[in-house]
Amino acid sequence: MAARLARVARVPRLRRAAACLAASALLVAAGVPTNATAATDSERRARLGVGYLASQQRANGSIPAFSAVGSTADAVISMVAARRGADNIAKAIRFLSRQVANGAVKNVGQRAQVALAVVAAGGTPREFGGRNLIAQLRATEQPNGRYGRSTDVYEHALAMLALAAADAGPSTAATAWLARAQCGDGGWQNDDPPGPDEDEHCLDRVDPAADFFTSDTNTTGVAVQALEIGRGSAVPAHDPFDFFAAIRDPKFGGWGYTWGFETTDANSTALVVEAYAASGRRLPSGALAALKALQYRRCGAWAYSWTDDGRGGVVRTPPDVGATIQAIQGVLQKPLPPHTLPVSKPAPDTNPC
Repeated sequence: MAARLARVARVPRLRRAAACLAASALLVAAGVPTNATAATDSERRARLGVGYLASQQRANGSIPAFSAVGSTADAVISMVAARRGADNIAKAIRFLSRQVANGAVKNVGQRAQVALAVVAAGGTPREFGGRNLIAQLRATEQPNGRYGRSTDVYEHALAMLALAAADAGPSTAATAWLARAQCGDGGWQNDDPPGPDEDEHCLDRVDPAADFFTSDTNTTGVAVQALEIGRGSAVPAHDPFDFFAAIRDPKFGGWGYTWGFETTDANSTALVVEAYAASGRRLPSGALAALKALQYRRCGAWAYSWTDDGRGGVVRTPPDVGATIQAIQGVLQKPLPPHTLPVSKPAPDTNPC
């Protein structure tokens, strides 16, 4: 989910149908994937990714990357989306339940991530680990609609998605707060709504060196997904897809994190792909291929990004648990909030990375 903490028309006449089938056969013969072939490839890649995650799961059920709780919760969502890893999902859910029961899940973002995972796995976040995660989230809403007094914009959007997953909101005020938090360039920054001294990228004009957050693809991707669940109740002032177009990596075809760091990475690209899916927009050409190019097919893992190979070329960075978790959701084009899906099959065996 996040790198931090962290979606044909039929031709009635036989003659035209035969022509379409013939054209499809020519495309396959030429090595050009049809829609059905591309979907199968994405599913296969996602399942291989689950195999890698299963190999990284610890004895206590956690699948840690950027954080034990957040990464494990996001991994559950990814495994459910791929419909693989039944035993691994069960172990991960038991780990999360223990964390909630022990009071280790404290802030808005963590509660939202765990609630989303529980819904995906078919449980209820209203009775999980002896806590009502939905009531806890709703209790944090401030008069201005923000979940928590100083909760990050990213985590606020996750809370909206978690409440929607549990059929509990979000409120109109919370949706409006997120829409108003947009930067002038159409993106959102991680920490806060734009301040009076910030430019269109939410960079502080007075002391830019001390401003560590500007509009970024991860927060924007999650914000778009959150606003889609309350479609029509609050419309942001700027089109976030103009932001995605402006910040897209022209070399590798995906997206990096923020301005000045535009090199394609798996987490950012996946979250932008999910935003397109949530909005029902056509994905830009080459975007999905950019995400797939970062996968190690031998072991199923995704690399985070590309790096200099020391000889004037580039290579993928090492296999990365967090990147794999997010990439699975992206390659399947399944946005948040997740759907509850039955999972009965195990994770596939994969080669060591």
